[in-house]
Amino acid sequence: MRKLLAFCAAALLSLSAVAPVARAAVFISEMCDPLQNYQTDRFIEIYNSGPGPVDLTGWTLSAIANGSSSNTVTWTLSGTIAAGQAKVAGYTTPTTAFTVNFPSAAWTTTVAGQGSYNWNGNNDGAKLKNASGVTVDSCWSSTAYFTDKDLVRNASVGTGSLGYVASEWTATAVTLATSASPGSHNGSAPPAQGPTISGVVTIPAPPTAGTPTDVQATVTDPNSLPINAVTLSWGTTAGTLTNIIGMVNTTGNTYLTSSQIPGQAAGVVIYYRVTAEDDSATTQSAIQSYTIGGGGGGGTPATVTSVGEMSDSTLLVFFSEPVAQASAELPSNYTIGAKVAVNAIRDLVNTNQVWVTFRGLTAGTNTLTVNGVADLQGDITIGATKSFNYVDVTIPAGYYDGTAGLKGSALMIKLHNIIKGHTVVSYSSLLTWFQITDVKPNGKVWDIYSDIPGGTPPYEFTFGQTGNVSSSEGVTYNREHSTPQSWFNQVSPPVSDAFHIYPTDGKVNGVRSNDAYGVVATATYTSMNGSKSGPSATPGFTGNVFEPIDAFKGDCIRSSFYMATRYLFEDSAWPGGDPTVHAQLKPWAVAQYLQWHSLDPVSWKERMRNGAIYTFQHNRNPFIDHPEFLTAIYDSNSVAGVEPTPGPGRTAFLRPNSPNPFSVRTTIGFDLPRNDRVSLHIYDVTGREVRTLAAGRLMEAGSHQLEWDGRNDAGSRIEAGMYFCRIEVGSQSETRRIVFAR
Repeated sequence: MRKLLAFCAAALLSLSAVAPVARAAVFISEMCDPLQNYQTDRFIEIYNSGPGPVDLTGWTLSAIANGSSSNTVTWTLSGTIAAGQAKVAGYTTPTTAFTVNFPSAAWTTTVAGQGSYNWNGNNDGAKLKNASGVTVDSCWSSTAYFTDKDLVRNASVGTGSLGYVASEWTATAVTLATSASPGSHNGSAPPAQGPTISGVVTIPAPPTAGTPTDVQATVTDPNSLPINAVTLSWGTTAGTLTNIIGMVNTTGNTYLTSSQIPGQAAGVVIYYRVTAEDDSATTQSAIQSYTIGGGGGGGTPATVTSVGEMSDSTLLVFFSEPVAQASAELPSNYTIGAKVAVNAIRDLVNTNQVWVTFRGLTAGTNTLTVNGVADLQGDITIGATKSFNYVDVTIPAGYYDGTAGLKGSALMIKLHNIIKGHTVVSYSSLLTWFQITDVKPNGKVWDIYSDIPGGTPPYEFTFGQTGNVSSSEGVTYNREHSTPQSWFNQVSPPVSDAFHIYPTDGKVNGVRSNDAYGVVATATYTSMNGSKSGPSATPGFTGNVFEPIDAFKGDCIRSSFYMATRYLFEDSAWPGGDPTVHAQLKPWAVAQYLQWHSLDPVSWKERMRNGAIYTFQHNRNPFIDHPEFLTAIYDSNSVAGVEPTPGPGRTAFLRPNSPNPFSVRTTIGFDLPRNDRVSLHIYDVTGREVRTLAAGRLMEAGSHQLEWDGRNDAGSRIEAGMYFCRIEVGSQSETRRIVFAR
């Protein structure tokens, strides 16, 4: 009977194409997230505990962060790692000095809409896979905290684990990466050559609910020594394999459990490891696992429900039900046309999701085909397809030519000239365009007023679930102008400019109304995802404001900066709103929005949206492509910006200067309804005072003119660019733009 079972196991292995498990001589030995320079100096170290060298060609090392595999960076390894040697994967050019052996993929600050990429929460860690795509070490825990720490594998550990085992690690706080020990793991000496364990499989594969399970393995001895014992240890967590079963030789080098792992309920995960010993040493396989299915096949196989683009090479594939890890992680099971995947990792938490990596995808509609992926009942997916839109996020060559070295208004004007004149689409067509600009990886509508990146949103919209402002959340979504239409008189092209129009919940959209974005002091309304409305706590403004959650603050305000740049010189008829004069942001708004720009860096979602809009509008948001442009244009500590035009009862009226632009001199006119003291100053775009034309001068009622010759108070000619002329009469002021062209 045992020989018959062994024959069946070999047949199952052949049919399912399950890759053999390599001996886990190479494992993750150190993970470091230093307090300083963490964006460039995080690293992961791997170590070879021996007994011989290992060819790393085709191996992969993945860093996982922020509670979701959407924050994953994968290195493709190569070369040979000698016994007793440690190698490091990290940023290509770290700030502090340490050796990086595998710089093929750099750490990034923003990945997949999760905000700042760092090890600062749950579910952080790393995963190591061999050339067969089999996981040999997985150190990703739902309860481990890595931020500002260096975690070193204890010297007594010689193999990997399937799951984070706290007793295997020592954690210490570190300030710099050089305070850790990259590349110098103090592991135990390489052990003597022991038996080799391969071909570990379960019978049946996969096990079903209530079915006792055997484990089979191939054990050989490279030194031709007799195998003294082979045993199986198993448990329901990776760190407690306390149940021991002997394994007997059935034929040749094949060993089978002498008794079976008892049947378990559907959904239970069993972890197991094979140990073999000869007269010289003991060898352990990597910890394996399987999930108990609910049936025995014969049911409906999993279908592909959605495909999301998570990086320029990695797709997140959503299945209709959980899928078995072994078949889900075979790259050959995934194809796009003639392209075959190069890597596949089933999500550790959401087992119906698989991260699949392709090389050389082309922009536009692609079709993923899946073959050979089994669900937990053993039903095999054959020929399942799903079409998806692949967005090219790269900046077109030469798009920002001429911006190098520019600052302030000169840079703003240059960017305006680059992005103006875009292809105008209809307002109604945006509902269709949303399906490529604002689609979540799971195929749902990406509503920034209800989504919770890294968490579970309170509800999700299906495309087509549109409507007007609703009385409660989760009913309909509509088109939210982040710059409200009343601020620009609903004119074209801003009325349909996709860069500031988002699909958002109808209820929350109505609550926001025409309010500016700002920090809320005490919320009068809080949406289900945490967006708030209420009186402002932002310095410089006391009206009502709307505050998105932190993960989308940057998205919203980078749209505001885009509008100020795109419609520069085209906004003279715009009435403006609380944070703007025409399209230009007031000083309080600039200061607040630059803080949000830093708090919420550009996300993968924004880069995807930028690339998608470029395909039909043929312009881009420069502050997504180059976030540094904002700091080059604005000084967050002293921004002049523009002030509101005084309303009824104003004390003065500042007329447009003439000529404008000017190259030699320009005349600035203003009217006074009564005798009063007048101050007239010229500021550059960063808020620094350039020239004082009047400083509290007493003037009579009537019309007045002052000239400016394009020089600063020191008498030097100014640089070409945009400037602001501000008149102050009593407690009121008014500002106009002046362009100096040399």
